[in-house]
Amino acid sequence: MSPLPGASWFPAVRLGKSVRVRLTFVVHLASASRPAAPRHGACVPPALNALLHSLFVNLSVLITFAFLLSQTYRAWPPPPGWRLPTLRLLLTMLATVTLYLMATPEPSGTRIDLALVPIAIMALRYGGWVGVLCGLPAALLPLAGHASDALISVLNLLAVAALAHSLRWTLNMHDAQGSLRRYGWAGSLIFLPNELPLWLLGDTETLLRVYLPALAFHILGFWAVAVMITSRVALLQSTDQFRLQALQDALCGLPNRRQFEQDLPLTAPGDALLLIDLDHFKRVNDEFGHPVGDEVLAAVGRVLADTLRGRDRAYRYGGEEFAVILRRVPAERLPQIAQRLREAVTGLRFAPPLGGVTVSIGGASFGPWSSTRTLWQADDALYRVKQSGRNGVRIAAPGAALPDSGPLQALLEAAPPVR
Repeated sequence: MSPLPGASWFPAVRLGKSVRVRLTFVVHLASASRPAAPRHGACVPPALNALLHSLFVNLSVLITFAFLLSQTYRAWPPPPGWRLPTLRLLLTMLATVTLYLMATPEPSGTRIDLALVPIAIMALRYGGWVGVLCGLPAALLPLAGHASDALISVLNLLAVAALAHSLRWTLNMHDAQGSLRRYGWAGSLIFLPNELPLWLLGDTETLLRVYLPALAFHILGFWAVAVMITSRVALLQSTDQFRLQALQDALCGLPNRRQFEQDLPLTAPGDALLLIDLDHFKRVNDEFGHPVGDEVLAAVGRVLADTLRGRDRAYRYGGEEFAVILRRVPAERLPQIAQRLREAVTGLRFAPPLGGVTVSIGGASFGPWSSTRTLWQADDALYRVKQSGRNGVRIAAPGAALPDSGPLQALLEAAPPVR
């Protein structure tokens, strides 16, 4: 007898020693007429399936673009000039064209892509006209096919750029402290009018099929790009903050000794160095307390920074000592500059009974010798001022010999120039 349709045969099972039983399990007869299980994805309409696949590919390309765009942020604060903004503009143009070309055309010929996301990002950062400029090449590409598709692209571009421009002061892409979290919903509003021009052209069928998936992918893509850029900006801001903390004195607001040691080898012949020491500062701390001493240090730091030229730099050298590097200053003018700084500090007035403070200043010019030698010349000049009564200025003669200091002097004499 032939097996029934749908029957399954299993191997024999041995029971005991000699009984062989062949068991036949007959599947329900209805299973013979049951249709085959549909293939994966067959429950999704083919047109929608193709749209989702195209949008997913666009999203992958968009995330790659976001990474490349984030790498154009190399330092914080952003350096001046148009080199980096121009690079971002060209990169965005390339991204919009790529996203358009990689989108699968709809049966009507319209392409649904995510090119408006980088356009919105650029409009938020630089203004609506920059967003329009970035998206214009991709918006005009449909002219090679149907003029109606180009009209849809241009209308979408103008609407998104205008909305992004109106929100750029609310949704600040450089605010890594929470603008995106607080006003992220505003980013979703940018893409609400997207694809609505299809309705104006009477293609309601395509609009109803693509609007919600396209809106969801636009919002997802916008968040992905925005998070990557703001995360990069946050990293740069944190790095800059840590650098300031490492190289700046918190009390005086001046560069600290570590920054001074980095800048000292960068000096050149024609520059000069001043070392400034507050006279009897220990007595200020002992008699009036450390808060008053801190107030004095902060005030001296401010007056030094305000008195110097923009290319010069004052440093908190340590304790009650300050250092000043003067750029391109004639040696004959160095005593006059040092006296002006001394008078600026001694002119400070503090609450009674302190009144004021005085400083001693030693200086030296850099030359065709090591910068370390100039540092020791200025330090020796400062020492001589303090030995002669303080509250004065002394400038070492250019190329003056160092005081006899045994092996240290021999080491400094043999040191090559550090430039």
